[in-house]
Amino acid sequence: SIEKYCRYHRDHGHDTEECRQLKNQIEDLIRKGHLRKYVDRDAPQGRREQRREEAPRQQVEQQQQQQPRGVIHTISGGVASGGDDSNARKAYGRQSLAVQQVPHSKRLRTGGDEEVISFSEADYEGVRLPHDDPVVVTLLVELFTMKRILIDNGSSADILYKHAFDQLMIPVEMTFLVVDTPSPYNAIIGRPGLNLLEAIVSTRHLLMKFPTRFGVGEVRGDQEVARR
Repeated sequence: SIEKYCRYHRDHGHDTEECRQLKNQIEDLIRKGHLRKYVDRDAPQGRREQRREEAPRQQVEQQQQQQPRGVIHTISGGVASGGDDSNARKAYGRQSLAVQQVPHSKRLRTGGDEEVISFSEADYEGVRLPHDDPVVVTLLVELFTMKRILIDNGSSADILYKHAFDQLMIPVEMTFLVVDTPSPYNAIIGRPGLNLLEAIVSTRHLLMKFPTRFGVGEVRGDQEVARR
């Protein structure tokens, strides 16, 4: 009919209120939430008040669920955190605030600047997968073969246990914390030692790599010793 006009289609034949495509389009927009404010405006008064009451209650419940029960502070110490003196630790903390403003220092090692340390499938040789074993290595320390050395990049100190220190009977060039306590390990090489060696550790590969003058050096973890 010429008398009927649809503003949605901009054509004659049916009224805008009778347009099925327009109704379907509006319902689709409502489901997607694009017309939520218009739907609330046309809703009954009682329903609007109920929604206003439910919204703050839901927000309070969400805040209560997200609010932490307490704070667990990180326990750290040793030379990597500035030392045992409180003033030294505070100064160390202030230095971390400006770390992005300090240019990178030159490499401590004599290896080439273009040396790339990477891990590949070939590095899985000899590793039994899957595993959650620690990286336990054997190193030659001043002509002593020292076994059961734990590589731990989560440790803020290099630790040498007293029973191993007494057997060495030599001056220690690397700064270690000598600990007199029973331990399954003779020593722990933490972040200070790893950073000094510029070493990269892959716990997945049970392998530690580090730059040398002759290329990339490797120290492989002993999986059998780690499981004892």
